[in-house]
Amino acid sequence: MPSLTTLPQEIIDLVLPLINPKDYASCVGVSKEWHTLFTPLLWRDIRVVDETINERFKTREARHALVRNALHLRTVETTDPALVCCLRSCMPPTINLQSLTIRFKNHPVSTVTELVISDKVVLRPGPFTGDETRETMDIRRCAGDVIRLLQDNSDLQHLSLDVDCFRYKDGKEGFPDLVAAIPTAKLEKLELSFLQSIPFDREINSVNDVELDAKKVNQYYLAERAPFFALKEVVITGGCQNYMDPNLLFFLMRCPSMETLRLHRLDDKALQTIPSFIEFSCHKLVNLEWRKSVYDDEDLIIRLIRSTKLGWKELRLPDLLMFSTGALEAVMEHTETLEVFRFESSDEIREDAFLDLLCSARNLRRLEGIVDRQRKRFTTEVMVHAQAAYSEHVDGGVDRSWALGPSMEHLQLRIEGVPRPDVVCRLNGSELMFQQTGLDPTLRFDVQRWIYTQLSRMTGLEELILGLQDLSIRTMNFAGVDSSMSLVAMEEAALLNGIRMFNYQSLEFSLESGLGLLAGLKELRMLDVRSTAHYIGVAELEWMHRNWPKLETIKGLESDRRWSVYHADGPAAKAAVEAWMAAHPRGIGSSFYL
Repeated sequence: MPSLTTLPQEIIDLVLPLINPKDYASCVGVSKEWHTLFTPLLWRDIRVVDETINERFKTREARHALVRNALHLRTVETTDPALVCCLRSCMPPTINLQSLTIRFKNHPVSTVTELVISDKVVLRPGPFTGDETRETMDIRRCAGDVIRLLQDNSDLQHLSLDVDCFRYKDGKEGFPDLVAAIPTAKLEKLELSFLQSIPFDREINSVNDVELDAKKVNQYYLAERAPFFALKEVVITGGCQNYMDPNLLFFLMRCPSMETLRLHRLDDKALQTIPSFIEFSCHKLVNLEWRKSVYDDEDLIIRLIRSTKLGWKELRLPDLLMFSTGALEAVMEHTETLEVFRFESSDEIREDAFLDLLCSARNLRRLEGIVDRQRKRFTTEVMVHAQAAYSEHVDGGVDRSWALGPSMEHLQLRIEGVPRPDVVCRLNGSELMFQQTGLDPTLRFDVQRWIYTQLSRMTGLEELILGLQDLSIRTMNFAGVDSSMSLVAMEEAALLNGIRMFNYQSLEFSLESGLGLLAGLKELRMLDVRSTAHYIGVAELEWMHRNWPKLETIKGLESDRRWSVYHADGPAAKAAVEAWMAAHPRGIGSSFYL
């Protein structure tokens, strides 16, 4: 009878990924042939995190097996200095890693009963320490062990190290030696974390001097070393307020093929050096992800945005206090190439600032904003004032048609300024006094149908997020609300502190308002209308069932419409919606019921 091992290799390669890795150990024991086939898979990925090698491989036989099968290792993730010491000491070097992740920051020492170097070499506490009374020994983190491991793995494709891999046991800085040891032939992704960084070197930079030290170029840049020609992605996590030596970033000058740069928590000293490296060497950079700004200055933001030579394809920016008109103009210089744009918030940007972006970014695929629990008291996101844009287009002689088209997959946008004469009170029934100023009630449906027309061109859209994201915990505490309160109580309490938790000037999403114009959004999977004054009822759900076959969920669907002139019918409408949803448990679209 044919067995798995007798199949053509092409078929075996298709079958093996379908087997759960948890079953590899069982497969090894089936037969000699299966042992040969599955042993490399069993040992391919090793993860020793928040434990020691002794705790992960509890017996001497298990530790011997680890060393014997080190040649099969392809992915290693660890926080254990002893495992790194063991792997780098295998004689002869037989490891051929493709991915290596080492995090020593919270694990400076590994305490083990013995350290297996090979089947014939076992280090025990007594010989290792010179104290035969000891039952355990300590293996300390050391840049030397990491460097040796890197030197023995020339085929490495992914490397991730934290700051405590950068020093020798005696405290001497090892970062230049470590960078020199990183293999260049196939490395595609490099992650370096300086969080809780090496103390800021005031001999290199004084408090008021952020210039790079030219004398350090040869030490950190190591010009005689080969460039990282295969390196496509670099991730740098800074030391936050623990200043890192900006000269440590000279390795970027060896990254001419880098396409993606991800920055997280960089301090101002380090961040100001990044554009220089990009402009000098990283001429293929097209993707920038910047997370968690701890310091920002608009001139710095502008220079970073303008540092690319080819134009950004993906540009993701954090909450930037000082992002204003000049920074937005720098973003607008990339609308011909921009495919992904994330903007979390700014206190300085005007609310209608992004309309030009919507009218220009023809190749945009994703427009992203803040996530839940990120919205703060003064958060300003990407937003459109519907009536103002409509009036400018119709009466102002300016083409305000959005350029976003079939390529759009994800749209997160605040749409406000829709004339809603049907909205007459707040959620608790109190008269609404402040929302409708400057809006023309006769344009209620004209404005909405114009907005629907702009949305209708996005025929590839999968996620449409128009609702309000949840407030951050800090902002909720400031507003005197918590998640256990009812929506009405939360809204009223927040309003007393100047925070609006409900959008009364939103799209209705009713058939009467022009929902039928969106019939072409056949790929839509998720609609978010949380905390908006929508009128989605059973008639609208039936329409979505027919026209949006892939729609799975609507966030913020149920509403008793107590803010509306039709509030008396609200509870019945909500009950009908809940009954319809109960009858369609697998999703809203028709494709779930074929």
